[in-house]
Amino acid sequence: MKSKVSFVILSYNDGEMAINAIKSIKKLRTRHKFDIFVVDNGSNDNSAKSVRNAFDDVKVIELGKNIGTAAYDAAIKKSKSEYIFFTGCDIEAKGDMLDKLVAFLGKNKDVILAAPKYINFYNKNKIDTGGTWLSRSFYSGTFKDNTLGDKNIEIPYIGAGLIRKELIEKFGYLNDNDYFFYGEDVDLGLRIRLLGFKIYYIPSSIVYHMGSMSRKIYKPYYLTFLMERNLLTTFFKILSIGNIFLLMPYVLLMRIVAIARDLITLKFMNAFARLFAVLWIAFNFSSINKKRKKLQKMRKADDMTLFRIFSERYLFR
Repeated sequence: MKSKVSFVILSYNDGEMAINAIKSIKKLRTRHKFDIFVVDNGSNDNSAKSVRNAFDDVKVIELGKNIGTAAYDAAIKKSKSEYIFFTGCDIEAKGDMLDKLVAFLGKNKDVILAAPKYINFYNKNKIDTGGTWLSRSFYSGTFKDNTLGDKNIEIPYIGAGLIRKELIEKFGYLNDNDYFFYGEDVDLGLRIRLLGFKIYYIPSSIVYHMGSMSRKIYKPYYLTFLMERNLLTTFFKILSIGNIFLLMPYVLLMRIVAIARDLITLKFMNAFARLFAVLWIAFNFSSINKKRKKLQKMRKADDMTLFRIFSERYLFR
């Protein structure tokens, strides 16, 4: 019998966390058949071997190097399931969280991706991700509180959750393979929106979040560069030409504000990283434009439909 859902877990030197995540998934209260993939993203701590030794029914895929969130595709291409739950390994799934997501997608054909509420594993009174916001400046963020309330609500993007595999097949990939990480979730959200579909936050579906150590190996200024480069790339890929010219002064102004803030707080490397990201966009615009052309041929929704999920309310919060 074919699985309804494939859990795809990324692991990078986090073998113990991956094993804990798998154990929690196996304990879920669900009526749906599922299988589990672990993609080892070039670990050097025998993570893949540890997972294989712990479970003989988990499919482990080893990559030769860390390619970031592009690694999801290695497992997704092997999955035969209708839905993919993609996530890092730093989670503990609880109760009927999966059934709530599957049920919502089953009843709402215009929704492509459904996201649970992420609660801090170490402090159950703290929300790690309670939905997201996105500004027309192409800065974004997650809610660390109950701002969006306890009802199912549309959100602009999310970096993990339950997604229809058919959507991934339309693009040929989950996340832009050139992004590594940071901002790839915004790009996915807007590509989904570009095709006329939606993303929903389902707060009654609960996942506990531990926080992976893998991203902490990178310098803050490098992560700032990735964030700025990727968000700016998405800006040029997604919007119509007219709105690119209309919003570009605002987008660049907010980068100047961010650079000024970095300089005032003596974060000089962060300021340089933001500036370097802008220069990177200028020197690589030809490759960005090629991606843009492919996406625009797939467009089903106009920019006004995209803009309905943007808000400036939380930019300076």
